Amino acid sequence: MTSVTIVIPAYNAEATLPACLDGISSLTYPVEEVILFSDGATDSTEEIAEKYGATIIRNRGRPLGPANGRNEAVKVARTEFILFVDADVIVSPTCLELLIADLEANGAAAAFGSYDDSPSSQRVTSLYANLRHHYVHQHSLRDATTFWSGLGLIRRDIFLACGGFDAEKFVYPSVEDIELGVRIINAGHRIRLVPEALAKHYKDWSLWRVWHTDVARRALPWARIIVSEKTTCSNLNVSLTERVRAGIAVLLIIQLLISLFQPLFAIPTIALTTLYLVLNSGFFGLLVRRISFGRAIGAIAMHLCYHVYSCSTFVLVLAFDKLELFRRPTRA
Repeated sequence: MTSVTIVIPAYNAEATLPACLDGISSLTYPVEEVILFSDGATDSTEEIAEKYGATIIRNRGRPLGPANGRNEAVKVARTEFILFVDADVIVSPTCLELLIADLEANGAAAAFGSYDDSPSSQRVTSLYANLRHHYVHQHSLRDATTFWSGLGLIRRDIFLACGGFDAEKFVYPSVEDIELGVRIINAGHRIRLVPEALAKHYKDWSLWRVWHTDVARRALPWARIIVSEKTTCSNLNVSLTERVRAGIAVLLIIQLLISLFQPLFAIPTIALTTLYLVLNSGFFGLLVRRISFGRAIGAIAMHLCYHVYSCSTFVLVLAFDKLELFRRPTRA
């Protein structure tokens, strides 16, 4: 059988690590080893990992980020495949089996799964963030142009050949997996999205954490990758359909502001609102089915904000890039 090492980067993960390791213990596909990178942990993370028989790599200094932790763990792994699992993710029993089967059947270098539709935290902000991730991964093309390390399988030799995660650029959890996926694709390899390979997310998202992560840790660095023309990424959160939805959201907010001073503009505002609801009916339908109607309204408002600040971030990055290009001296 294909040999697999599971790599878990962790910083003060005592609240979720037992469930994470229990999930790994229930996998239907055998793994060679579990390596946990303790990134300056000051709680009982290491003691928990030891009880489960995991190999521990310790960073006793300040946290260096999950990108560095995963790289260091892969260096000591000796298996053909690496499965990255976050410390707040609880894998389903068959997920590894499904990832390996799809990856090998399609000759891919990497494959990743999806969150399920039953996140642990019932806070509306957590339900929104986790269900949005679930919906995107469940409705995107199987031939992906990025990678996801929350539940991601990769061939160790290709990971090393592509340079691993960029630990210097990404010292905090960010889009280091997306950036790695771009390099894997540009090197001529395939990446597969396997939506049947499920895992439960145990993160409890506050509203501030959702917004800060979406803008500072995702939208901003991802926009820089796209503007730098290192990728032609056209699926997941930046598909053409998703870009249209974001554009409609921005127009809707502008129209709402205008209608406050010009009542005659109420009709086009209603039309744009209807269009936005229709374009997002699939995801909004999931929200209504999974949470109460009143809380779903709050989640829908969060999604409108998500589209507005994601689109605005990209436009600003593009504008600054063009301005910088304009300022550069031309060659004689």
